Amino acid sequence: MNKLRYLLIALFLTQGVCALAGGNAHVRDLIKKDQWSVESGEKQIGPYVIRYRTPVLNSEKTHGYERLLRIVWIYADENTGALPSSIDSEQMNEFEGYLLDSLEKDYLSVLTAVLTFDGARQWVFYTYDISKCSERINSISQKSKPYPIELDTQSDKGWEYLNERILQGRS
Repeated sequence: MNKLRYLLIALFLTQGVCALAGGNAHVRDLIKKDQWSVESGEKQIGPYVIRYRTPVLNSEKTHGYERLLRIVWIYADENTGALPSSIDSEQMNEFEGYLLDSLEKDYLSVLTAVLTFDGARQWVFYTYDISKCSERINSISQKSKPYPIELDTQSDKGWEYLNERILQGRS
């Protein structure tokens, strides 16, 4: 009976630690390996660049990371087809570094894709705690003026936004 009790306690503690660290080994491995694919091209609205993490996880491997967080930085007018200037790119790359340092350091979130097209860059994250993400984003130090970002979040348990709307069979 004591062996069973210790086994259950050990199992509970192991799951608790796993949950505190993000709760999903597949997502942690994705972040640790940090492998990306990049695609660029031209659509009717103009040129685009899509960068996404590989391998792309299917819905069976995304458990726990069920909140989609989109962060959008608008750098030019919509319908212009504009890609960012070198100054805009530098600022957005710096901001992305702050995002990754803040949101991925303890596997709170995973950046799955970055889209750049038609005057905007969009970072696509999945997380298990949107409130903590919001706190961390708000605590990112600003330069002389606030970052021109907009945030959007929704439930997306199977990562359909990434797999069906962005990648559409690219993986």
